[in-house]
Amino acid sequence: MSARKNSMLAFLATTAEGTPCLELRDEHSAEPLAARQLIAEDQLAQTVAQVEREYRPRWVIVRASRWIPRLLDAGVRLSTAYVLDLAARILHRSPFASAEILDAPADLPRPAAEAHNLQDALFAEPASTEETMEYLLQGYRAQRAAMPHDPLRAERLRILLNAESTGALIACEMELAGLPWDERAHRALLRDQLGERVPEGVRPPRLAALAEELGRELQSPGLNPDSPQELLRALHRRGINVASVRAWELERVGGPMVEKILHYKKLARLASAHGDQWLDTWVQNGRFHPHYVLGTVASGRWAAAGGGALQLPHSIRSVVRAGAGRVLVVADGRQLEPRILAAISHDERLLAAGEQDDLYQWLIDQRLVPDRQQAKLGMLSVIYGGGGGGSGQVLAALRAGFPKAMAFVDAAAQAGERGEGVHSFLGRGCPPADADWLRAQRGTSDAAGQAAADAAARARGRFTRNFVVQATAAEWALAFMGHARHLVHSAGWDQQVRQVFFVHDEVVFDAPQELATQLGQLLRHAAVLAGRSLFGNSSPNFPLSIAAVQSYAEAK
Repeated sequence: MSARKNSMLAFLATTAEGTPCLELRDEHSAEPLAARQLIAEDQLAQTVAQVEREYRPRWVIVRASRWIPRLLDAGVRLSTAYVLDLAARILHRSPFASAEILDAPADLPRPAAEAHNLQDALFAEPASTEETMEYLLQGYRAQRAAMPHDPLRAERLRILLNAESTGALIACEMELAGLPWDERAHRALLRDQLGERVPEGVRPPRLAALAEELGRELQSPGLNPDSPQELLRALHRRGINVASVRAWELERVGGPMVEKILHYKKLARLASAHGDQWLDTWVQNGRFHPHYVLGTVASGRWAAAGGGALQLPHSIRSVVRAGAGRVLVVADGRQLEPRILAAISHDERLLAAGEQDDLYQWLIDQRLVPDRQQAKLGMLSVIYGGGGGGSGQVLAALRAGFPKAMAFVDAAAQAGERGEGVHSFLGRGCPPADADWLRAQRGTSDAAGQAAADAAARARGRFTRNFVVQATAAEWALAFMGHARHLVHSAGWDQQVRQVFFVHDEVVFDAPQELATQLGQLLRHAAVLAGRSLFGNSSPNFPLSIAAVQSYAEAK
């Protein structure tokens, strides 16, 4: 994501005995430019910093967790990197690859004080990996040999591999910086919403009182509202016929009782996900330090190991507060996925719509939709499939108005229904269905089996329909963050401005108040550069909504 002084690779690994070592090689031939250098442990940061200053190479490492946190702790920042294990995960699944590359384990090194699960992760258990220079060189050569023969595909995949590696650098930097967190305000919120602190495993007072009240009103003494089965039976006994107690299902029914149940669920979520125990575990010295994990979600979106970093509710965002003299600069891609769809489908009319800063208003002005809500729901239905709350008339209008875009996502859905794989614009692959899925599709013997197979096919079609857009949107986000990182560094703001949060298409920077306006302009430029990195000079417009706020909740 940034220009480098020389086309040089710096391979950083260890000897068989565990001693750090460094090799400088030519980027094009991968031939050594100097003898291998052994580095004393106490000289590692100094040596890396010197090489970075003199050559600004691309640093080739097996995985980020082995080196980057240690270097950051010593104040050493790397401009660019190539993370072998992340590249392996992409190449293993990419239909662009010209040779088979073995998969690599997820990089989950940070131990947590409590058990936790990856959010939306496909792979959970890390495995040990060699860290020697021989392993690194052999793996890099194999990956280079697996690059596509087609120049266009090779260039796209190269952009993806480099952007993913830059993302790993950013993830480590954000983890070190931490998200500013007002612990006192958080405690006050918990006392206000839940009552006095209680031991772990005990319901907070207000939650306990609400559970008792629900039990009385549902004529179910001793009701445990945290048990979906108990709550569902209690509702059915009172004639409230719902298929489940999921929030969206209850909201369709409505009424005072449902409102009370939804309020209980909101408080219970607060107590379990962001209660006192969470605050004790994850926030230190006024900063929340989540551990971000790349390479585990099929679409390229990030996961977080513990802490619920990617699922911060609005009420909790109110305690994410900038320090004195500082602001949170929040940049959010406006209507990102419809713009991505326009770019990858080459739909001229949708591209024209995307030239406007407000794509939804364009849809209204063209009388394709009656209002903003229908514009949003209609586009979500196009991308995700299903009704999505959009009316049949709106969907018909969008289908007629944007035939190339609709044909593109329809083709992706049909490929998924057949069990075929699809890919993002840069080449991240959603693999074909496995043998068990295909066997279930072909082995139906009765109407019920066929219905189940058809439902599974439709579900996979919805996934692949969404994948081609969402995975490309994730690629744009990586490019955007990479360019923003480089521009912040070029402006000399490294010590003042820090990216502290990222979720999907939104980034948060912690910055001095006096730099907020300039930072906003810089981020808008980074969005333009990200579009050009993916789509060249024909890139659609990628406008940002930017807010400089004291509290994260104010940005919404």
